[in-house]
Amino acid sequence: MDCKKVSYTLPFKGLNIYNATSYVQDHTLINRGITTLGGSTFPQCAMSNNKYEAQERALMGGIYFIASYLTPVLLIPLYNKHFLKNKGIISSLKGAEKKIIQVSKRYLTPDANLKEGLEKTAKIFDEKNGTNEHQKAFEKIYNKYNNPDKLKKDLLSVHEKVLMTDFITTGAMWSAIPWIATEFTQSRTKRKDFSAGFELKKDNSKSDEEVKKSKMKKLAWNIAFSVIPGIIFAKTITKGLSSKSTNPLLQKIAKNPHNFDYTSGTNMSKTIYAAIWILSSFPAKIISSRDSNERKDRALRDIGLFTMFFGGDFLINNIAGRIADKIFGTKIMNDEGKKLNFFQKFKMPLRNFRTLDQAKDISPEVLKKTKSIGAGLYWFSLLTNTALIGFGLPKILNKFLRHNIEKEKQQNISNFDLAFKGKTSMQKFILHSKEITTN
Repeated sequence: MDCKKVSYTLPFKGLNIYNATSYVQDHTLINRGITTLGGSTFPQCAMSNNKYEAQERALMGGIYFIASYLTPVLLIPLYNKHFLKNKGIISSLKGAEKKIIQVSKRYLTPDANLKEGLEKTAKIFDEKNGTNEHQKAFEKIYNKYNNPDKLKKDLLSVHEKVLMTDFITTGAMWSAIPWIATEFTQSRTKRKDFSAGFELKKDNSKSDEEVKKSKMKKLAWNIAFSVIPGIIFAKTITKGLSSKSTNPLLQKIAKNPHNFDYTSGTNMSKTIYAAIWILSSFPAKIISSRDSNERKDRALRDIGLFTMFFGGDFLINNIAGRIADKIFGTKIMNDEGKKLNFFQKFKMPLRNFRTLDQAKDISPEVLKKTKSIGAGLYWFSLLTNTALIGFGLPKILNKFLRHNIEKEKQQNISNFDLAFKGKTSMQKFILHSKEITTN
């Protein structure tokens, strides 16, 4: 959160499309939730190979969407207040003191001016409420410490604990989703393999005991990937922000502290979201796969989703925004006042819709056009991206699945012929019938 720019207007104020757009843009989990329902759930249910796969995808999408709201609305505020109180930074869980968690990490680095950060953050809240209660509350904490470095250290410690706890709980929730869906299907069908292939092949021949042992081992690995990455990630971020290391990774963190802020103190940034996805959610999906076909499907589907979520949306917005700026004279793209070459323009981000009203380089007439056209293009990009994810990706994966299953069948036929080489046709038929009965 950049305390110079962020405005804490109420989301959906006036129920207009612009405020709704700015809210979705700022809140990564909500953006992802919409993409999940629009791109990973409804269309992919329609594109499923059978009703069991469709039901699984609907269940996973629904649980994820609920979790998208549950975490920032219910859990993060509890984490913030608990760790601030536990560290002794605030004396009460009520009042303005707890908002100190929203001081951006950019003011917690060794060379940053913490007092300036406190004042600017307090000013944002006080201007909104028409009081000076936040200024008084933050000054009280600052004077109590009488040591900016100690207060920075304690605030970073709280940020680390919140990030670590959020990473672990979110990673655990995401990791549990595929397990819930597959257990739901197995309890109804008594089949142990990938639901997408139910009508294309027979069930695998693993015994219940084998499946149980494999499941316990997979669950242990899932728990490890839910917990260990969260601890390492949170501590690495704190180390990067609190020290002047020569390590390239820690230097990168130190130069981009805003990438690890929580919008409104509760909503994770895209960087944090990507880390949880890569380090916890993706391994969990691969580990919990029921067979090699599901493992391949999940790997390719998640790689496609990740690429489109972080790259496709950005690229569509970038191209559409630049075209709109050129044709309509809007100021949708943020060039930061720099002259950019052809390739640099592809890295140019959208302006933050929540802070457009504060932009000094936009006239009132241009601002009005930028708001309306920018909001429209944002939703166009989001919906185009979800359509590509929802219909294009599963179409390719369904063909891939059928190819793999057909390949398995041909391999089984070859193995059968090799095993019963020299037998008469009638003998082969009898032996093959026994094999089918056994399985």
